[in-house]
Amino acid sequence: MKIGIPKEIVSQEFRVAVNPDTAKKLIQAGHELFLQNNAGLDSGYTNEMYTELGVSILNTPAEVFAIADLIIKVKEPSLEEVEMIGNKMLFTYLHLSSSKVLTEKLLECKTSSFAYETVIINKETPMLKPMSEIAGRLSLLDSIELLKKSKGGKGKLIAGTSLADPANVLIIGAGIVGINAMQMSLGLGANTTIIDLNQELLNSIKQRYPAVNIALSSKEYISNLLPTIDIVIGAVLTPGAKPPVVISREMLKLMPEKSILSDVSIDQGGCFETSHATTHAEPTYEVDGIIHYCVKNIPSAVPFTATNALNIATSPFILKLAALGSDFETDSHLMMALNTHQGKLTNKEVAEAHDLPFNQ
Repeated sequence: MKIGIPKEIVSQEFRVAVNPDTAKKLIQAGHELFLQNNAGLDSGYTNEMYTELGVSILNTPAEVFAIADLIIKVKEPSLEEVEMIGNKMLFTYLHLSSSKVLTEKLLECKTSSFAYETVIINKETPMLKPMSEIAGRLSLLDSIELLKKSKGGKGKLIAGTSLADPANVLIIGAGIVGINAMQMSLGLGANTTIIDLNQELLNSIKQRYPAVNIALSSKEYISNLLPTIDIVIGAVLTPGAKPPVVISREMLKLMPEKSILSDVSIDQGGCFETSHATTHAEPTYEVDGIIHYCVKNIPSAVPFTATNALNIATSPFILKLAALGSDFETDSHLMMALNTHQGKLTNKEVAEAHDLPFNQ
């Protein structure tokens, strides 16, 4: 199969979908690879590292899309990229529940689109997990930076001192993102609370991390806690679906001025009513005096780590899709990844998010 790897075009997206290790595996399996010029450079991989393996370098994305049967990306495509892909195959993070326009474009172009994030095995999302780990850790570290007065924050030290109280951190959602944010918060000495709808999960977390505060998530509990909170990490995830709103605009009035809302669920549409996607170039905005951090591609800040972790997770599935080609329907995991095919929407959660017809 001919496989194309374009350079990512999202603002400050430095990851590359296929690193040299994955490229080597694909070439050894008999596939042809076409990399856009310098697509791997920001992750630490030069063109020469790829050409030594037998990868062909093409100058423009149009050339990559034209020659390839399968496009491998990191982030969701632009509408222009979808037009260039047409009815070929695409494998990437799609997060279609956050964009009806992109969903409809993929349907219009009859693209067979596969999403890393909708594959669930043993109650885990194996291709989302490594990026969730990074996003959880960085969301807390970036929020700490935003607390500084020099960055526009309230000027509070996360750990406090022997004579000053530490910051108060609330993490909503005890999945991979939430647990990683919690670990960082506890490790840095913050007063940390994590909430979820799963009491059994919370009890397990409390056993492993006695210093953390736990509680069942509810609007009432969140409202009661917000007046004391310095940082909120929104880590709500329903694979493939738009997350519920857990903090409304009205609830912002309960928060101290210059508190931080970090919405790591923004890829799927966000879990705060006042969230909208931002970039690493302009990561924050304020609503009613509350600082919002809603960067969609948080792991791109550490592209070397993120690219390699991503490839370890995705390469078995990429190899499988490349080997099966149009026979992908024989593989149950690839069928979980399939979101659109031949003009039909094949993911139920996305269909429900946009009130579009679902085709199983």
